[in-house]
Amino acid sequence: MDREDMSNSAAKRVIENYLQQKAPGYALLVDAPWGSGKTHLIKQVTNCEADPTRLYVTLFDVDSSATFEWALVRAVNPWAESSKASYGKRLKEFVSNIQILGNSVDFTKVNLTEVVLRGLPETLIFDDIERCNLEHKQLSGLINRFVEHQKKRVILIANSEQHKEKGAFNASREKLIGQTITLRPELDAAMVAVWGRIRKGQGRTALQARQELIAKTFNEAGHQNLRLLSRALRDTAAMLDSLTSEMLTFHKALDYLISTFIALHMAYHGGRLSKQDMLDRAKYRSVFGSKLEKSEEEVDRLAALQADHPDCGIETHFEQILPVNLGFALIVEGYASTADIAKELRSTHQFTTPAEKPDWVRLWQWTDEPVGELEAVIQRLTVRLKNFGVTEPGEILQLYAAFKFVARRNGIGMTESEVAGFFRKYIRSLARQGKIPARVPGSPGEGRTYGYRDESGTCSYGGFAFEVSKSDRRIIDLMKARQDDALAEKMPEYATALLDELAIDFSAFTNRFEYTSEGVNYSNIPILHYLDIDDTAKIFLERFSKSKEDAKAMLKILEKRRAKHRKDMKEEWDWIDEFKDTSIRKARDHSKLMGAQIEQYFNWFLKI
Repeated sequence: MDREDMSNSAAKRVIENYLQQKAPGYALLVDAPWGSGKTHLIKQVTNCEADPTRLYVTLFDVDSSATFEWALVRAVNPWAESSKASYGKRLKEFVSNIQILGNSVDFTKVNLTEVVLRGLPETLIFDDIERCNLEHKQLSGLINRFVEHQKKRVILIANSEQHKEKGAFNASREKLIGQTITLRPELDAAMVAVWGRIRKGQGRTALQARQELIAKTFNEAGHQNLRLLSRALRDTAAMLDSLTSEMLTFHKALDYLISTFIALHMAYHGGRLSKQDMLDRAKYRSVFGSKLEKSEEEVDRLAALQADHPDCGIETHFEQILPVNLGFALIVEGYASTADIAKELRSTHQFTTPAEKPDWVRLWQWTDEPVGELEAVIQRLTVRLKNFGVTEPGEILQLYAAFKFVARRNGIGMTESEVAGFFRKYIRSLARQGKIPARVPGSPGEGRTYGYRDESGTCSYGGFAFEVSKSDRRIIDLMKARQDDALAEKMPEYATALLDELAIDFSAFTNRFEYTSEGVNYSNIPILHYLDIDDTAKIFLERFSKSKEDAKAMLKILEKRRAKHRKDMKEEWDWIDEFKDTSIRKARDHSKLMGAQIEQYFNWFLKI
């Protein structure tokens, strides 16, 4: 048996020569990875979809000799109306003759398989050999009868690397297969085809200008699956269509983004990365901290992909180009809004000029900075910190992590523990001065109430992330505690605004208690006990007079927060009980009848 790894033009000549042979006595194997275009090439060279002397048969999911034969019946397609389907036409005429003769033959009992097998063409093409569920020894025997006994030309199409029975498959080659050709993906042709399937726009234009980069990323992946590349290019173009014209001028960042996105997209949709891997890109081999305790298998998937694509941002680090959340949204979930795409990519600071980069970002990117400029950056940051001029919590935490990392490399005159001590004192001093911003009241699911993300062992802000060690956790928890304190001080102010909404914009008031509401909401934050009970009861009674539905809606909100399982709302319980009594009393002072109505509504819609 000969095996040849050749260019596709040479492979086409081999196939064409095989088709000219009479009774070759052996099968020709075309071996190539999934998605490499081998089926398309074979159909193109053999013209099997139009030439009735050649028959294409897929063996996908065939699991018995009976289903093997039925696969041939389906391929012949005896019910086709096409004039080219001569064998189907012959069978149709055969069946019609039985009916015309008036015989009482049950058509369902006619052995269609025998009729089809007697009329098979001289060239048979069997695809999906590796996805056939027959034992390969049995499959070889079924195919060999066409080669050895019926002297037909037989072309087999397979991905030998994915064959479940590699041993049996290789053993069958000696007797059945006389020549093997290995196809290579026709990348140039595939990309030409892809451009026709992508909407014309700035995304497609940017990709067409980077075909060498695309080819490099595809070849680094090693899977040779053109279908995966085609899907990746389609989604890459859609992402690039969301960028502003100014962002498209950052060619280096654009190259980095495109190669990273394509590599991750192919790896995820090819099964090399899982959903969790896509979420964990910031966790492994980060320069910001030690690895979390995860299995080696989980660590290696991302690390191995990064090794295959050394110029891509698979694992996020100080030159992050595709934020974890944006990558997950676009590649796994399949969608992100135009505004979110542009915003998230800008947050990486890869699409801004050096002068526009904040000093804390330049500190993270310290290895890229000229030493003189880096010293100036550190000097400016030192002055700002000395004057308590850095007040944004996310920026403070990023500065802490960046300084700690530089200290680890002996780049400044402080140790890591001294950096941690400095920032603990800084946060406490800032809090005493009332300069720590309060966290935003909101649903925990939003993950943004503190102004930075702290989840899955990673703290991120502004497109940069670091893994959280035990010492880091103390700094972050201290910051959160001071932000919680600041919120507690602001709660009376929030309560005043909430009472105003109850009076003039009831819809806005109710939205504040919906878990899914964006921005400020109190679905999980006690606030009612900050409201003046007399004022609240007065506004409630006015609402009751104008709209019973509004009153009902408000009482249902109170009922949910007064439920026994809502221990997180326990601070409000006494207030709700007193609010009920106050509202009924004020209603009775106005009118006994109104008092009775109010009491009945409380009994119906505030069951406590």
